[in-house]
Amino acid sequence: MVIIGLPAYNETHRISGLIVDIDKSLKREALEYKIIVYDDGSSDDTVSKVKALSNQGMNVHLIEGVQNKGLGYALSSLIEYSVSNSSLEDVVIIMDADATHNPEHINRMISYIHDGFDVVVASRYTAYSRIRGLKLYRQLLSNSANFMFRLMFPIRGVKDYSCSYRAYTAKILKMAKDVYKDKLIEEHGFACMAEFLIKLRKLDIIACEVPLILRYDKKSGPSKMCIIANIFRTTGLILRSLWLAELSHEQTERLRGRYKI
Repeated sequence: MVIIGLPAYNETHRISGLIVDIDKSLKREALEYKIIVYDDGSSDDTVSKVKALSNQGMNVHLIEGVQNKGLGYALSSLIEYSVSNSSLEDVVIIMDADATHNPEHINRMISYIHDGFDVVVASRYTAYSRIRGLKLYRQLLSNSANFMFRLMFPIRGVKDYSCSYRAYTAKILKMAKDVYKDKLIEEHGFACMAEFLIKLRKLDIIACEVPLILRYDKKSGPSKMCIIANIFRTTGLILRSLWLAELSHEQTERLRGRYKI
């Protein structure tokens, strides 16, 4: 089964179309799937749009957050759900709910998972990646942060540490939860994506990237990212990550054996 996790906050204009597009893409490949939407306390009609699709028979499950707690909390909730409701053979996809990520990338990502990768990142930094509608200063900030992450926490096959569009094996998520417990994701803001990848790095993951066509021009409304706060949180994350405990080779091998990785 493929579990699609969508962290959503005030996405009333895009959420319905995205879910329909995901449904079409996965049905075309005859894949068994479930779409999980975590609503992070939206104040618009996001919840009612998702419920309407569920009532129409769409295979979508809604988790309602009481109040807005940030992307990190939403991601943590989706990972918790996936760990508790998946088998070892399942694949978990996390992607943005604002239609900037193309669902057609999912099938290519799954094919790499079947090839033996633990994590597949839809990346802005491959030769065939393209970005539309993202302001230059945002690109420069993202490029700088990702350069620092690659320099200090290198992962073979990965250049994009901050993009949220990724595929994971359920096995590696279960192993990560076993290792980090309730500290798997501690960042509340957008830095949570880099934090999660850095923590997975400690598990000796096998990772790769596929080209991403990022369509920021399809996003409705302003960005939810506070640039200054994100810079400070990213800097703090880098400093804290330097002190992450290492797993011994024996520990890693024992855990990988437990989860048949």
